[in-house]
Amino acid sequence: MTRKAMINKGILLIVLYFLLNHFSFGQIPNYFITGAKKTGYDTLAKQTSQKLALESAGIFEKEIDPAKYILGPDDQLMVSIISANPQEFEVPISPDGRILIPQVGAIDLKNKTLAEAEDHIKEKVSKVYKTNEVYVVLKKLRKFKVAISGEVFSSTIVPATAVDRVSEIAEKAGGFKHTASLRHIKLLRDNKIINVDLIKYYFLGDKEANPTVLGGDQIVVPVSDDVNKIEIEGEINSPGEFEYCEGDSLSTLIMFGLGFMESSFLDSVELVSFVDLTNITSTIINLTEWKKYPSLIGQNLPNNIPLKTGDRVYIKKIPDWHYDSKVVIEGQVTYPGTYAIQEGKTRVTDIITKAGGLTQKAYIEGAVLIRTTFQNVEDRVMERIANTSPKDRTKFEERYFQARINERRGEIAIDFKKIMKDPNSYENIYLKKKDSIYIPTKKEFVNIQGQVKSPGMVFYNPNYTYLDYINLAGGFNYRADANQTIIVKEKGEQLLAKNLDYQILPGDNILVPPESDVTFFDIFSTGLTIATQLVTIAGVILTVVRLQ
Repeated sequence: MTRKAMINKGILLIVLYFLLNHFSFGQIPNYFITGAKKTGYDTLAKQTSQKLALESAGIFEKEIDPAKYILGPDDQLMVSIISANPQEFEVPISPDGRILIPQVGAIDLKNKTLAEAEDHIKEKVSKVYKTNEVYVVLKKLRKFKVAISGEVFSSTIVPATAVDRVSEIAEKAGGFKHTASLRHIKLLRDNKIINVDLIKYYFLGDKEANPTVLGGDQIVVPVSDDVNKIEIEGEINSPGEFEYCEGDSLSTLIMFGLGFMESSFLDSVELVSFVDLTNITSTIINLTEWKKYPSLIGQNLPNNIPLKTGDRVYIKKIPDWHYDSKVVIEGQVTYPGTYAIQEGKTRVTDIITKAGGLTQKAYIEGAVLIRTTFQNVEDRVMERIANTSPKDRTKFEERYFQARINERRGEIAIDFKKIMKDPNSYENIYLKKKDSIYIPTKKEFVNIQGQVKSPGMVFYNPNYTYLDYINLAGGFNYRADANQTIIVKEKGEQLLAKNLDYQILPGDNILVPPESDVTFFDIFSTGLTIATQLVTIAGVILTVVRLQ
């Protein structure tokens, strides 16, 4: 080795030593070694797809439809013949599409559905075995090969069954690359091209857009088209850009965006179209009629304009919309939960309607509206009494304290039964953010407490008076003050029972006080305590907490 070569080698070793010490492998980004950065998304997708393919192997989407399942070589059929001498044959379909049944011979099932094959087999067998009771069952699915190529991780041939869809074949091939087009996949079958649109399948549930495969099929996954796009923005649940396909309409794009939001202003949806680089048109469309449809699929929608490549749809926000303006409705409505409102526009009945209406179990007379902003109203008298020892309180202070501590703070008095019959009633008030509505379950009993022999619940009877209920509870005790018996209504209203100017309803409470020197206000306070304990208000408290 020459002296010059030795010097060059020495310099190279010094440089390598410096690099290895200065840039340790712990400091070098992983993608320089493995290519993880370039294909990190793809690798994760591949692992996920392979796992899904493994977990879903042998799992059917649902029962096979005999009218759609096309039989082929290696399908296994069970043929049962019910006669004086019952017979049962397990027969495979041969490579040329036939089955062989003893004494009947070969039956051609080529290109027949399972339903067609059953009729054909019955016709042939009944002539030989002299019976109409012939039953055909698909016992085992055939397996065949399907080729897949293009923007999947493994362009290969995979095993499949006739219930596998194109998307499942792609999973078996390692999944789609992030560059794959999911709307322009081609399924080649018998010199025909079938278009596959997996976005329609995933977002709209269109199974025809993701067909099942047959033996000999070829699947080609092209690169995503970055030029021909359609886009939706604004007040939509999932704004985004999608590849354009012939036949796309306004409803297609809105469903791709997962539907409208509560804040979507549908009076003036804007459609921007690019005719060419210098000619841009803007069209304002009214879609308010669309709100009445729970799903846009299969509906004959007005103004459902066909889209062109490059179209952009923008949905504005309702003027003066506040995202935090939400209320909770719980209890006996079809869809309890949290709902957005427009302050100054949304009334009590609007939210009940939005929640799917009342259920058959709803006890509308017991419904309550709690306004949380009223719960925190300062009460200095109550604060002062609360900080006073009970033995130092005056009689008035103790009564005030008991009445205040047992009240349902924040409740707004509304006749729910009245406003459901007449939404234009002045009592159908506008809702405010953090309001909470609770619709209790219809009750079937009346509660009798106090100085009766057998306190407890008695089944409601519309023909009973308060004395009938007391008799069913064993009658008055010897210390009962019958004249001071009170009726405590569902919402806490107190009525003297003997006045008879009321109607006892399910959920009411009858309180019989003892003979004593107590005043009616004392009885009132006791009744209020019992009513508060009995009325089903837990749901309201929970919903208020949810809004904090």
